[in-house]
Amino acid sequence: MALGTPQNPYDLVIIGGGINGAGIARDAVMRGLSVALFEKNDFSTGATWASSGMIHGGVRYLEQDPTVTKKSCYDSGLIQKIAPHLLFRVPFLFPVGPNNFSNRVMLELAEVYFDTYDRYAPLKGGAPHSRLTKQEALAVEPGLPEHIIGAVTTDEWGIDSPRLTFINVQDAKERGADVHNYHEVVGFLRDDGSSDKRGAVRGVRVRDRVNGGEREVYGRITFNATGAWAEKTANKVGAEMCRVRPGKGIHLLLAGRVTNYAIIADAIDGRQIFIAPHQNVTYIGTTDDDYWGDLDDIPVLEDEVKYLLDGIRPVFPSVDKYRIIDTTVGCRPTLYDDNKYESQLSRDHAVYDHEVEGVPNFMSIAGGKLAAYRLMSEHAVDEICQKLGIEAECRTHLEALPGGEAHDLTTDAFEEVGLGKYAAGRILYRHGSRSDQILAMMRKNPEWTTIVDPSEPVTEAELRYVMRDEMVATLDDCKRRSRLGQGLDGGWSATLHAAEIFCDEKGLSQRDRFDVALSFQRARWKDREGIERDEQLAAEMVGQTWFFEAGGALGADATALFNEPAAQTSAVATQVEKASSRESA
Repeated sequence: MALGTPQNPYDLVIIGGGINGAGIARDAVMRGLSVALFEKNDFSTGATWASSGMIHGGVRYLEQDPTVTKKSCYDSGLIQKIAPHLLFRVPFLFPVGPNNFSNRVMLELAEVYFDTYDRYAPLKGGAPHSRLTKQEALAVEPGLPEHIIGAVTTDEWGIDSPRLTFINVQDAKERGADVHNYHEVVGFLRDDGSSDKRGAVRGVRVRDRVNGGEREVYGRITFNATGAWAEKTANKVGAEMCRVRPGKGIHLLLAGRVTNYAIIADAIDGRQIFIAPHQNVTYIGTTDDDYWGDLDDIPVLEDEVKYLLDGIRPVFPSVDKYRIIDTTVGCRPTLYDDNKYESQLSRDHAVYDHEVEGVPNFMSIAGGKLAAYRLMSEHAVDEICQKLGIEAECRTHLEALPGGEAHDLTTDAFEEVGLGKYAAGRILYRHGSRSDQILAMMRKNPEWTTIVDPSEPVTEAELRYVMRDEMVATLDDCKRRSRLGQGLDGGWSATLHAAEIFCDEKGLSQRDRFDVALSFQRARWKDREGIERDEQLAAEMVGQTWFFEAGGALGADATALFNEPAAQTSAVATQVEKASSRESA
């Protein structure tokens, strides 16, 4: 009998495909529950995408919320074991200067503070802190100002958060969960057959944004893992316990790795911010502001850009010499509290069972951090299993995520088919043990070793692999699977070739490649429009003219890229619909 019917409901229906929804789906299906997950966009397009990409303890939480630091360090250590291929070290420096009495005292206090943080380092496999003299600090990070008197180091871990999310989704799917991106929950099924705010929740009404149409999906428990949208989602069924204070955060992305170490700085309001090398770019982050606007269209504001640059300049004076190529923006689902500044809010999480307020079979999660997602998922599924009367232990820390299994594949195997060591290393980083499937494609089709996006780099074989096997519905989804278009040129040099591959894989006409390419770059423009001005804006227009008008895509309308967000969203939706209608035909 088909699952999801009134007679045979899923054990668990999850709303939201960020890191929490993905982690809960994996944990639940590993315990034997039947699971369906629905995400209205692509996986990892909310706060997970906009995160700092670190599974760290959070040194800045140590003073006011040490429990969060301990939980994050503990879970970081477990995540490293199940996804070792996705990890990379991020050494941090906390510089102190100039030379005066208060800063000399500050340097002594900083060492005491980081000595306390070291107590948690073994949990996350971190190295203990070190104290550096001025000369030592300038030797390891020449970009520091000359007036410093010393620095203290600490050790953290970076990760590709969109891929971490996807491999949780992938594992859940391979274990039997029904997972869907581009499926929006538009209503709830209630005991009395109405969609009004009364009666027990029996499931959801889902709209397929790709193929169109709606369907009813029944579940014993409906779980709200929608992040910053969690309170609004809960309110739709008459639940009020789940309250969040959405905390807007932006990052600026600089071209290339401009520092050797991540550097901690103080913003004008005293908040800790940082500049950090991350994969092939450099992050500057992050802001933390209450946000009550449209969560589906969050702008990057000029004063936020200035806030970050002004805070970084004292510790990295040459920051203005480097080009800002991109931004990320999202909202943290921070737990609600009154009479506190945003940075003082707890980063802990909470799981809510709304039956206590008269909404049976409906639960929510809010709060938390990327670094503790697995622990949060375990807590949520513990509560779900208790409600369903199921006894099963969590095993998410014991079994590797896809790609995390032990393997002996090295860059040498890729070099044998003509791929350079660096490009091969990036494939191994993203796909781990499953890189052998991409290698097999290259051996069968040697021309697929071609580098499509040289700034990442991304090969044709990897693009075809993710399009076939990783639930790619739009070319923009490849950004989150392979970092297509995330490099120095914003993907301009890769867009048309990538669009041609997409059309080939999805059964579209090559005449559609211009629509696909434009749709991809419109989505990329949305990430850049908040920071591009003057010379950089001119360079952007030159880039779009060169890669599109020269290819015959735009004709005289070279400014088509700079449409309003609504038009951009419409263009992406059109691309999804074209690809899906051709596949279904």
